[in-house]
Amino acid sequence: MNLTKTRSQKECFNVLWLRRFSVMKKKILWIAVAFLLFAVVSPFQLTNEYLRSSDFDTVTVKQNDSVWNLARRYTENESRAEELQQAIIEVNGLNPDGSNLRVGQQLQVPVIRNTEGTQLAEK
Repeated sequence: MNLTKTRSQKECFNVLWLRRFSVMKKKILWIAVAFLLFAVVSPFQLTNEYLRSSDFDTVTVKQNDSVWNLARRYTENESRAEELQQAIIEVNGLNPDGSNLRVGQQLQVPVIRNTEGTQLAEK
């Protein structure tokens, strides 16, 4: 009888240990996924200078405006305009394609200032 009780206690301990180990594996998996997501997204934000900017202009959306048109108003360099377009979308919480603009909507447009303190982009 005593032998049966001991075996039962060991089995119970093993089951509890396996459950805890399973929970721990899930936590480690979630931490790894979060780390990988951060590692993938972070370099894009570091390379987009507009996302690091602390200076913003406020722009009111007009009829037929698009995020691309706004970005092109602020820079003539097409690759910089693409970066600015992405930054405008992220800063203002717009749809990834920028399709949810509304006439009259106020947008924050990140601007970059050069060493003389003037805005690099042209309006």
